[in-house]
Amino acid sequence: MTAYHLRESHDRLTALCLALIDPILTVFAGLWLLTKLRPIIESWMRQQPFHYVAWAVTLWVGYALIASSVMAIVIPISRGFGVDREFFKASKPRYLAFWAGIALVIASHVPVAMQWVTIQDRFPDYDGTIVLLVLAAFAICFGLHDLGVAAWGAMGAAATNTSVAMRNRRRWSSLTGQLALCGGVAQGVFRERNLATGAPEKGAILLYGERSANRGTLVVGAPGSSKTRSKVYPDFYWGLRTSKRAGAIVFITKKRATDDFLAIARTFRRPDQIHVVGIGPGRATTDVTAGMSHESIGDAIRDGLGESHSEFWRQGPSAFVEGFVELIQALRPATINVPGATDDDGKLEPGGDAYTFDFGDTLPTLLDLITLDGRLLDAVFAYAHERAAQLEVTDRDEATKLRTLLREVKGRVVPLLKRDPKLAEELRQSALPQLQPFARGEVRRAFCDRNGIDLALVEKGHIVLVEIDEAEHPRAVNTVVRMLFRRVVQMARERTASNRVGSLDPVLLICDEYANYAAGGHVQAWNTIRESNFIATVGLTSLSALSKQIGDQRAADAIVANFSNKFFFDTDDKATRELANEIVGKTTVIRRGTSEGKTKTSGTSATGALNGGSHSSRGTSQSESTSEQREDALDGSIWRTLRAQRESATAIAFIRTDEGMMTDVVTLGSLDPSESIVTAIPEHYGL
Repeated sequence: MTAYHLRESHDRLTALCLALIDPILTVFAGLWLLTKLRPIIESWMRQQPFHYVAWAVTLWVGYALIASSVMAIVIPISRGFGVDREFFKASKPRYLAFWAGIALVIASHVPVAMQWVTIQDRFPDYDGTIVLLVLAAFAICFGLHDLGVAAWGAMGAAATNTSVAMRNRRRWSSLTGQLALCGGVAQGVFRERNLATGAPEKGAILLYGERSANRGTLVVGAPGSSKTRSKVYPDFYWGLRTSKRAGAIVFITKKRATDDFLAIARTFRRPDQIHVVGIGPGRATTDVTAGMSHESIGDAIRDGLGESHSEFWRQGPSAFVEGFVELIQALRPATINVPGATDDDGKLEPGGDAYTFDFGDTLPTLLDLITLDGRLLDAVFAYAHERAAQLEVTDRDEATKLRTLLREVKGRVVPLLKRDPKLAEELRQSALPQLQPFARGEVRRAFCDRNGIDLALVEKGHIVLVEIDEAEHPRAVNTVVRMLFRRVVQMARERTASNRVGSLDPVLLICDEYANYAAGGHVQAWNTIRESNFIATVGLTSLSALSKQIGDQRAADAIVANFSNKFFFDTDDKATRELANEIVGKTTVIRRGTSEGKTKTSGTSATGALNGGSHSSRGTSQSESTSEQREDALDGSIWRTLRAQRESATAIAFIRTDEGMMTDVVTLGSLDPSESIVTAIPEHYGL
């Protein structure tokens, strides 16, 4: 099967080979006709009569014309079976010759027709026979001409393919030993538009290595544009294939994609190195706050709660949440007895029963604390003071640290409560809906398990697929992914601070459908990730969707700017197209025009007037003009060529390499793991 990514060049070579069929058959038919008509020609040359001359010539010439025009019948039949018209673009079927051959063969079997031919072709002139032979000779000459043209074109196409293959092998050899990604096969569109800088030759495979890949890859395309199958999946595939030690973190918000990523992962990693974290049987568990500092947890919650209309959460929720998180991490695990509520007389109030509170998992515990239940807070503070008193005996420094923490938390909470009596209600309205899925049930079991796997495993070559379906758990998606994203950022900081950052193994970070959980706080985070040898591939439906999710156009622009490699698939989003136009820039377009004018003059001279006559003259003028204009190199005609097919898709690629930026319209192969693992580069090209 022809490799999809070089389908265009291979189809051209195939089309040229198909175009050779008719000329080759023409030559063979001519030789066959010459052999069969040799006795007749010799008889005619010697002026000797020969029986059935007209019949023999008519029949054999008919067969020769049919044999030399086989494609005239093959093409319509093939088109009827769904073969693409482009498959026969180099063929020039001779329909007239084919039907003329059919007519001659039929005429040779009809006595009336042959009787008429014989009457018209009396010996020794053989006028009709000569006409038929001349017709056959012309067919043979045209066949030889077409044979030469098609053969020369086929040789040129084969030589071009060989040259491209050699360049691709050299390119691949230079990337051996490092993680490499495929940017598609260049179509040469921008080179044709005079964008020589960064415009590769047609048919060149755009590979980029680890240094370029860790600058980040942004994939933008409307739903159905094949951006996931043609870029996100192949990046995951090639990252694992080319780097045997690379780990991976994949955020999956649509459950149906899990099987695809899992199929790719199983191709390159052992089962014990693959972990699917999610809800349901057969899924692993994790703690979304594991290994995170209280500042990171507070920032992650703030990313979500900052969208609330509450003034409190817009002004400064981070310090408030961080205080609680730090207190939880200092006291857990613990079981705290909350006393019953009593009135002034010491009697138990209705509904104020005592209960036991488990101080453990960060998110569920935080959920209970920010309800600002006075009895619960008093019980927690009392327990903390008791813990500090116990530590005073064994570890005075820890006791002092805990008392300081208690004073800070009380200093943050109590003044806020006194200043704004409606704060508790605002907290319930803004924070509880987002954290409610973690209070109990399957979300809590899946993502608040302290004994679950740690994301740090990816630094040992493991693959972690985080699956949470936005259709089933719309409120939990933002919190889960943002928490884990902050964990990734913290890992990136640790890797960046390491003295051996240059020798760290790469970690693939796949964030498809990123607009569903993006946040303004990710601006600096992506810069940190980029510097720590994380190979990020981020998928978006449009830049407008990203801006809407974040609520800040400048923050959205800053996030997009953090990705040096960009791929634009089919989209009608205005903001997306404007960004692509801005990156490409303008090109010089030379326009030549020709204008032609005609003039006619008439008049009467004095002499002519005496003689009663007049005179007239006509003139023609022609002028040529040449103008140069600067126009957008990326116009509507290029966007209209972007399309998604079953086995391939086209996109506009911007790839930043050490040599500069490569820019072109590229063809990318679609990887569909549900059918089979399809490589993005053909094996016979040594890649």
